[in-house]
Amino acid sequence: MGISSLFPVQVAVWQETIGPGLFERDLCINSPTGSGKTLSYALPIVQTLSNRAVRCLRALVVLPTRDLALQVNSARCKYCCKNIFGLIADHSIAEMCVQFDSLLFISLPQVKDVFAAIAPAVGLSVGLAVGQSSIADEISELIKRPKLEAGICYDPEDVLQELQSAVDILVATPGRLMDHINATRGFTLEHLCYLVVDETDRLLREAYQAWLPTVLQLTRSDNENRFSDASTFLPSAFGSLKTIRRCGVERGFKDKPYPRLVKMVLSATLTQDPNKLAQLDLHHPLFLTTGETRYKLPERLESYKLICESKLKPLYLVALLQSLGEEKCIVFTSSVESTHRLCTLLNHFGELRIKIKEYSGLQRQSVR
Repeated sequence: MGISSLFPVQVAVWQETIGPGLFERDLCINSPTGSGKTLSYALPIVQTLSNRAVRCLRALVVLPTRDLALQVNSARCKYCCKNIFGLIADHSIAEMCVQFDSLLFISLPQVKDVFAAIAPAVGLSVGLAVGQSSIADEISELIKRPKLEAGICYDPEDVLQELQSAVDILVATPGRLMDHINATRGFTLEHLCYLVVDETDRLLREAYQAWLPTVLQLTRSDNENRFSDASTFLPSAFGSLKTIRRCGVERGFKDKPYPRLVKMVLSATLTQDPNKLAQLDLHHPLFLTTGETRYKLPERLESYKLICESKLKPLYLVALLQSLGEEKCIVFTSSVESTHRLCTLLNHFGELRIKIKEYSGLQRQSVR
């Protein structure tokens, strides 16, 4: 099925999770765009959860925006998921690789479908909470409600205890995640085992309704969780199913909960500032990088600089687009307003004979 060896970042992460590392340390992964970061954390999480007996939310992947969350959907994956796990069991990691075109173009794959492509093979379910649909539709996808017979009165508290998670893995944006934490009955992070923070630099730079401290508090040990008051958050579901976290000194855990919440943070420009990373409360963090330098351009990428007066930039851009002919290109601007203004201006140049479309927050999601 085109599987021969893993990409470098996937080998490194596998060795620290399923391999000898066995998730003993939290991982900080710095790897260029298109290097296979998404699959590097999706594979070990799915492999580890494949033996779960009861369905509940155990893995959470957080991305800063809806567009980025949808970009982890690999519509072009061309492999058999069951064969991947068969190869992992039968062959050396160094001899394996998942080779498919979508890994080379990070703007095409989408995170949720990367999980959705491999998780069903081992009986896992993947959910999406990014605001792409109404919150009511998301709730129906994330929470499994008991079947109630007509004509019978039920105690609301009994019904709440019967609510179950319909997903094992959730891909979410911070804003919609907080909506579900605060308002969705039956939604709980009590059983969360894995937290993945993609595009970490941006998520740490912007508060996003204080999602990070909320998630960390909701997954801490029972005797230190200050959010345990039922008046603050909705009560936990799943009846008698409960994940108990206790503080102790087992395996080097001094004053930290165990079993712990495993964290993996990723970015193409991952910060190494201790003050910023301290927000994540990482456990013996291990920094992984696949490049010799922090910022490394693809080998075949050619870079040029054009110096001109600010007022003449649109004219130089028009000349550049004309020289490219019919080649596809992306023009980045500094703001939504600049994008709209430049698109309007370029569309007035009829002699360009190329289609120019705007892609920004001004468009509805369906248009984008």
